[in-house]
Parts: sequence; structure tokens; C-alpha cells
Amino acid sequence: MDALTALLVIGALVAVATLLGLGLRARATRVATGCGGDEHQLAVDGAEVTLVQLSSPVCSACAAMRRVGSALAAADPTIAHREIDVVDEPEVARRHSVFSTPTTLVLDRDGHVRARLIGAVKPADVRAAVEAARTLAAVTA
Repeated sequence: MDALTALLVIGALVAVATLLGLGLRARATRVATGCGGDEHQLAVDGAEVTLVQLSSPVCSACAAMRRVGSALAAADPTIAHREIDVVDEPEVARRHSVFSTPTTLVLDRDGHVRARLIGAVKPADVRAAVEAARTLAAVTA
């Protein structure tokens, strides 16, 4: 095999590996709406929307979601951010079938789960889930 053919093969392998990696990363973060369930005890009193982040001590993506949730709560007083360690409170994780962390539940004012964010989700997607929770809460009220 000559040098040019070898470089083309290596380039093609790198391109395929990059596409596979991007595809896997995109699948690792998901936003699900209309998850149902009530978590009155997890909702923060006075907040229109509560972001309940279920984390674990060995979770590297949890820090990214912590920053996103904290920044949203700091910028908007109607949003609260709360973090729960699944090791300390496994029944919450079990109740919501949490198999990976971070998993963030978006609760409306009444404690209804309006969305479930899995993985380190982009801030724009979190904001969209918050607005959707507000809209759903207004429609069902």
C-alpha cells in the first residue's frame, strides 16, 4: 500500500470514528416531556419551576448540570435548583427509574414532573423544558 492510500484510509477511519462519537454523545443526552408523576415534597415552595437534579458522587457530567441549574436559578427568581444524591436517597431514583446521572426532573409549582433531562443537557434545552413546564402548568390549571 502506498503512502497516499494509507493516509486516505486513516483519514476515513478518523472521520467515521468522529461521526460515531458525535452520534453516541447526542443519544446520551435526552429530553423527555410529559413524564407525569407527582413530587410535591421535592418542589421548592414559592418557585414556579423546580429543577431537581439527581446526581451521584462519581458523576463527571453532574458538575456541568449543576452549573446550568444554578445559573438558571440565579438569573430567574421563579426557578429553583435542588440537587439530590442518589446514594443518599435511592428511593427517589428508584421511583423515577433513574439509571444514569445526572437526571434532572423539571417540576411545576404543584410538584408535577413536566420533563426529564438525562445527561449533561445544553442550557438552551433546559430553558426550553422550563418554559414548557410553565406552559403545561398554566394549561392544566
